[in-house]
Amino acid sequence: MATNSKEYNARVYQKYWWSAKAIKERVARNAARRLMIKKGKVSKGDSLEIDHKNWVSKWNWDWNLRVLSRLRNRILWQKKAMKNRTHVYNIIKK
Repeated sequence: MATNSKEYNARVYQKYWWSAKAIKERVARNAARRLMIKKGKVSKGDSLEIDHKNWVSKWNWDWNLRVLSRLRNRILWQKKAMKNRTHVYNIIKK
């Protein structure tokens, strides 16, 4: 067990973000961003984010992607996460 919260947070961070599942999801999100840049809907450095309408981020189809402001996207994902709280907590417990 970690002796302080900083070490604990670092371990939790590594355990989740370096897992194979998290890496695959991050690759899919980056691919969605590149797709929207190619289409001209977003550009590098703007404050827009790509949102997957469906929770599954590996579905990078046109009907599943939309462009939102950073604030609006974070509000929507916070609501989705509250409905599905076990998404992150199950990974941390393992």
